[in-house]
Amino acid sequence: MRKMSRLLLICSACLLCVSSLVAAEKSWEVLSDQKFAKGFVLTGPLHQSPQRAETFGQKEVTPTWRMPQWHSKGQLERVQVDDETVKLSDDYKSVTLDRKTGAINLTVDTLKEYEPPRTSQAQPWVHLLLEQSPFTKPVKVSAAAAIWVEVDYELTENKAHGPQDPDIHAAQLSWFLYMKNTNPQSKGRHDFLWFGVSMFDSRYEFVPDFAFQDFSQPNGSFIYMLSSKRYLDTPVEVGKRQTIRRDILNDIHEAIETAQKNGFLTNTTIDDVILDGMNIGWEVPGTYHVGATLHKMSVAVVEK
Repeated sequence: MRKMSRLLLICSACLLCVSSLVAAEKSWEVLSDQKFAKGFVLTGPLHQSPQRAETFGQKEVTPTWRMPQWHSKGQLERVQVDDETVKLSDDYKSVTLDRKTGAINLTVDTLKEYEPPRTSQAQPWVHLLLEQSPFTKPVKVSAAAAIWVEVDYELTENKAHGPQDPDIHAAQLSWFLYMKNTNPQSKGRHDFLWFGVSMFDSRYEFVPDFAFQDFSQPNGSFIYMLSSKRYLDTPVEVGKRQTIRRDILNDIHEAIETAQKNGFLTNTTIDDVILDGMNIGWEVPGTYHVGATLHKMSVAVVEK
């Protein structure tokens, strides 16, 4: 009897090992170069502006990450590199990378960027982002059993320069994933959805759900932004690390349904949609000094 019990235990352990191996084979990381070892392609302030690659002195290296600096007066022209740290800076922004851990700090001070402060929603605003698009391996959403997003981060600065009008002034730390219809047989080919994960907004303790058209462009795509209340238990504060980890597959379905109810993606089905890019970082329409360190970032897909 004891031999039989031992045999059953061994068989059970083997089955667990096999199951783990199968699960591991079906799960994969979407993001490339998670520690930014290959550097960045720096862009901005306008889409037609020249770009430059910053590879920390490495030759024959092609960065997979872009660093948009839309509508900023500076272009991170000062570069300091040693074995442990990379620092890019200008008079308005700074980026500091820990080369060993991949932790990266993005800091923006718009006091000098806005002289005077913005007075209309139609005026452009400063961005400092990390972007990867297209992905090395796009994700077909209908083939996924789960899409796990995870970010471990810490707010390092949060100071408003004087009174702010919440209708037009804010500092927002967000993560946007790009949902695209690339099906050549679909009437909705080229449809696009901004899927957002709220990380911090200077106007709120918990960022509410948002669903609206991107008004920064005349024919802007639909934006669906998750409330931070869905995955954070406490408000974001300077010096306190937060972790967001969420399977967003059901949220994507909800986002597409919401967009369709609002007249967008009406010729697109879930079978047409791929996840094929992302950006994360600061958009600062107000006059703020803000910073955040991203300690870890992952997009992991579990296939059906």
